[in-house]
Amino acid sequence: MSGFINTFQLIEDKLANIIRTEFGGYSVYFDDEYLNRKTKYFNIKKGSDSIITNLIPSSQLRNYTSEVKFYSKKFNFNDQQNLQNVYFVGDRIAQLIKNNQNADFHSYTVNSSTRTLNFINAVFTNYNPDPDRDDSEDLEDLEILSFDFSVDVFESMAWFYLIIPHLMHKEV
Repeated sequence: MSGFINTFQLIEDKLANIIRTEFGGYSVYFDDEYLNRKTKYFNIKKGSDSIITNLIPSSQLRNYTSEVKFYSKKFNFNDQQNLQNVYFVGDRIAQLIKNNQNADFHSYTVNSSTRTLNFINAVFTNYNPDPDRDDSEDLEDLEILSFDFSVDVFESMAWFYLIIPHLMHKEV
């Protein structure tokens, strides 16, 4: 069995699950650009992955970033109502992440070794109710909220049970 786990995908899946649970009627997609899918939906776009520090014995603290956008087509309300609806979503998303900033989100075992992944200091930054638009988003009736999502993840591979028996038989 391979020990590879796509941590980025696990993070995005957890984030999507948090959003879907709170906003039951809204879908979450993972597209590289805007697609005319639904009246309102979220999109998570993969950002960067960097090592903060290597830890001993085989652990790392890593930072993962994603861009999250909320798309909402304008209804026949006035602009103030449309903006209020969009801002409500933005405020609620920020609170959801604050409430889930240090969540355990995945554990698995490979060859008797357990690996646990934990959110640490998950935050939304750069909350922007009027982000720059690419060509696919350049639609007059489309409201967009944009966030940068950042989370540190402690990734550990518990080799204790594999290493200790070997060391106990080593001559000093």
